[in-house]
Amino acid sequence: PERIGEGYGFSISIAEEVSQDQIDLVLTCDNGIREMESARYLKNHGIDLIITDHHEIELDENGKDRLPEAKAVINPHRQKDESPQQLICGAFVAYQLIRALYDHCQRPVPSSLMGFAALGTVCDVMPLTGENRRLVYQGFKRWNEQPPTGIRSLMEAGSVKELTTYTAGYVIGPMLNAGGRLGSQNRFLDILLSPDINRCRLLAQELFDLNRQRQQMTEEGIEQGTLQVESKLAKDMVKVVYLPNLHESIAGLVAGKLKEKYQRPVFVLTKGEKGLKGSGRSIPAYSMFQEMNQAAHLFSKFGGHAMAAGLSMDCLEGKEEDAVQALRNALNDLTSLSEEDCTAVIYIDAAMPIHQLSVSLVQQLEILAPYGTGNPRPLLAQKGLLLKRCQILGKRRNVARLTLISEGQGMEAICFDVSAVLDLIRRQSGEKAVLEAFDGKYLSAPFAVDVIYQPEIDMFTGSPRVKIMVQHLRISA
Repeated sequence: PERIGEGYGFSISIAEEVSQDQIDLVLTCDNGIREMESARYLKNHGIDLIITDHHEIELDENGKDRLPEAKAVINPHRQKDESPQQLICGAFVAYQLIRALYDHCQRPVPSSLMGFAALGTVCDVMPLTGENRRLVYQGFKRWNEQPPTGIRSLMEAGSVKELTTYTAGYVIGPMLNAGGRLGSQNRFLDILLSPDINRCRLLAQELFDLNRQRQQMTEEGIEQGTLQVESKLAKDMVKVVYLPNLHESIAGLVAGKLKEKYQRPVFVLTKGEKGLKGSGRSIPAYSMFQEMNQAAHLFSKFGGHAMAAGLSMDCLEGKEEDAVQALRNALNDLTSLSEEDCTAVIYIDAAMPIHQLSVSLVQQLEILAPYGTGNPRPLLAQKGLLLKRCQILGKRRNVARLTLISEGQGMEAICFDVSAVLDLIRRQSGEKAVLEAFDGKYLSAPFAVDVIYQPEIDMFTGSPRVKIMVQHLRISA
């Protein structure tokens, strides 16, 4: 479906369109589990429906699954489902159906298909344990050996040399998503279907440019959302942000960034053609889908799972602010969240002095990959490092390169949270030291910091060497 005109699910308007096109079978991927009306419409018109979805299932008054009327409903959350792993993405559910069909026909499953399920697993932030981890490991391994034409063109456009959970989640996935967020996704389907490398390269460059545009729009939305949270919503445990002019397709991205910043559940609402539309992102202590069920009367449509949700709200023109406030009041009145629930806790895997790191140690850690949700890259930490230099790099000045001293040995470190680094320097040494950082000078008054980091191997100079990626830092006690 087109996000803007048709929404995120199998809407009744699509069902009506299908019935006029002499189609006799409809399959869904990653949607459909709550589309009761559309399913009934198709059944009444003699059209078969197969639903593949991974979103949570609504229960009826007897506590049983409330399912659409379809020939088959494939969802790991069904009460009778015996899948060893419920938390799989919509692409993986669809892949399992494909496998079953090939098995039924006694034909081998094309090896490249596993890569698409693996890409969906990473981009939908599924836990990389059990089946998911095996799928991602094997799928990316095959794609790195022989990527499909479209994936190869996306890797070229994004300057990606190897497909990993990082490059899939932060480069390839966002480029593919940009087509549906800011354009027409149907127009870009060819990049996954066409064997023509020149056609795919043209589409990949368009997606790269659209994603750049999406990044800029997201940053502006985060700035506006931050102002609203800090000026109006400071006391709310559940943040309901209303940005009427925000492009509705990036509401979820903005909600995710605000959630990370404030460690609170965040809903971001925008003004749609008919009422309000929005997306939410949550923290572990707050099941978004369950909490929304308690306020279901406020929504014309909603769905999702514990950590993310989408919604629509009907309201009269000019009454949008009232509807937003009603949702804000309801969610905050219903919640039992405490300050402790919303306190970010960082667990490190080991205390490790950076001067003891070696290339061989970092290579051994890579055996645990692919890393991601549920199987995070190990976090190491050291107290009392001397911060000797900070250089602000990049065209957008969004990278900090630090020189850290441990036992007399210096090591280069990279941190992408530039504002956090500069705030630290400002609090410890004043504005003059911040200017020194922008000029790339050594700090006139170096100071001690505690650092949580992840080690990586840097091949930039041709021979492997260890560098560290700083995730969190603070002034040493």
